[in-house]
Amino acid sequence: MPVFGVSNTGEPGIAATHNLIPLPRYGEGDSGHGTLEAVEQWALCAPALGARGRVRLSRDGGRNYPAHLERELTVRLPASPAAVYVYDARGETRLLAADFDISRAARHGAQDPYAAVAADAADFAALMHACGGRGFGDISPNGGRHGYVLWAEPLPYQEMRQIALALARRYRTLDPQPMLGVTNGIIRPPGSWHRSRGHQKLTTPLHHVRQVLADPCGPDVWSALIDALMPELEAIEAEQQTPASMAAAVWQMDEQHDLWLPRASGPVPRLSPRLEEIAASGQFDRRDYMSPSEARQAIVAGAVACGWQLADVSARLASGDWPGLAAFYDRYKDDRTRAERLRADWRNAITWIAGRESGRDVHTRGRTHSGGSKVELEGLRLTVEPPPAGTDAGTERQQILRWNSAMRAAERYRWTGPRAITIRRVLRALLKAAQLRNCTVTAFGVRNLALLAGLDESTVAKTLKLLREEPDPFIDLIQAHHGERADTYRLVIPHGYGEAAAWRRWQRGKLGGIHPVFRVLGGTAALVWEQLDSEPARTSDLHTLVGISPTALSTALTTLAEHGLAERHRGGWVRGPADPLHVAEQLGVPELVADIMARYRRQRAEWHAFLAVVEAFVPEFEPPEHPISLQEIADAGPPPWMDAEPHGPPQPVPG
Repeated sequence: MPVFGVSNTGEPGIAATHNLIPLPRYGEGDSGHGTLEAVEQWALCAPALGARGRVRLSRDGGRNYPAHLERELTVRLPASPAAVYVYDARGETRLLAADFDISRAARHGAQDPYAAVAADAADFAALMHACGGRGFGDISPNGGRHGYVLWAEPLPYQEMRQIALALARRYRTLDPQPMLGVTNGIIRPPGSWHRSRGHQKLTTPLHHVRQVLADPCGPDVWSALIDALMPELEAIEAEQQTPASMAAAVWQMDEQHDLWLPRASGPVPRLSPRLEEIAASGQFDRRDYMSPSEARQAIVAGAVACGWQLADVSARLASGDWPGLAAFYDRYKDDRTRAERLRADWRNAITWIAGRESGRDVHTRGRTHSGGSKVELEGLRLTVEPPPAGTDAGTERQQILRWNSAMRAAERYRWTGPRAITIRRVLRALLKAAQLRNCTVTAFGVRNLALLAGLDESTVAKTLKLLREEPDPFIDLIQAHHGERADTYRLVIPHGYGEAAAWRRWQRGKLGGIHPVFRVLGGTAALVWEQLDSEPARTSDLHTLVGISPTALSTALTTLAEHGLAERHRGGWVRGPADPLHVAEQLGVPELVADIMARYRRQRAEWHAFLAVVEAFVPEFEPPEHPISLQEIADAGPPPWMDAEPHGPPQPVPG
């Protein structure tokens, strides 16, 4: 009688010599047809879900999957519980695995843990369907469930990790651990043996699973998922941004454990007339706030500064006194998520007020007579010109985000060698310049960019030249410097990274720029610190995420730890309690930056004097054509720094 089994393509049938996969016997009583289904499901799903072509086995019934039991991943079902890797060697994945756990449901007090797990898994499937995507699921013998969503392009660890944490915040039975380890994140796929001596069994028909594997989700689904999880993502970010200064005695806590800032006794002061008008009408000047979110945050920050409590703002919204502010929260689906978003806005406002009142420099803007904006950014004083007339702010903002997505996808692989860290710092400075102007076209000048990158201006100038001369570059020089105008660049998405740009990125806080403290601590430490937050990150994970050598990583972590900017916990590295601005003060960075700014002002004065001499020769002078002889220019005596640096200086705000 011919042997019946599963072929290497995952199809059941008569087994030939070249395609036989023997039926394993891990558990008694679960063989025959049940095991045959498991073999078929493993052969179909495991190779498609596994990220590295490797599988980890368990010899203790599925409790541990040690690295030394790693094997090649094939269509053959292992004879013991097995798990596949979620992330590849570059720290990217095409899989979002949602692990709904029975024990987690019990710990959270569910009266019926099995029903709680089933309900959360069903709601997750509905969420993905609402976002335009689809996936499939399985169930373990003990009632736990997995949901699997495949993506058309690899997504980076940091973004997927944030999504997993947001899902865990929404679903109390979801265990995010499989998505939190870039080197050790694993999950048992359908068909795998379970420690209860049964198998992970698909709850989705095989024909639907094949459709999902053949047609994974695209960038539109990913973007919709980020929007759907925005309340959870923003709440996570708010919790990770609590400064040490908030613990000061001036802050008090209300009955709901929300901080507030007591003021002098008497009635609660009113907000400014402008904020009251915005709260009532929902109308605001785009020159003051670039989006409804910024206007909304300004109202909440005003309430914090005036000594309100969160309950006071909630009462105004509930009474209908502030329909404009209420409209800013309409994007959130229900009262619970709107309340969570308001609380997150409240915490963000406290962070900002705490920083301002403790003497920290914070993000501030004010109109100048010249039409530009004065910006104080972490101790740096800059002038930002408004975007050109007719620029669509929403379109520009989306294009900046797309450029950031493409740049992040490229930076660890496109730029290598000794210049790589410098290039990545300059790219972040360009990104911050574009964000400050809210426009992909920037004329920031190498000295303003040098301040944002924490580098010497001549280094920035050389790096910009290197970047614009690359094949398929990320920046385009659209107008050379002339007179007082700096070089004008446009952020462009290279053709080779168009697909990567379509995948929206979620990042904490403001994008771009390098904190001034890393002018002293170094660019490698800046890139490592950028990856740290309140969730522990393993050293091996950081090596993959940052894309630097183990030696450089160890040195950077040691430097950060010495200044309280990083701490090593049991599960890995987290951001330390130290405020980078305070560390900068201890290292003398403000004085260093002040000296640099003073030098820039002197250079600007010299440049103005040089231009005045040139214009005296030819009143109709139109740089950069230079219609006078080179000898006359030489006689006029250009400032010495122009020999080494051809770019005009920036426009810092006088101190």
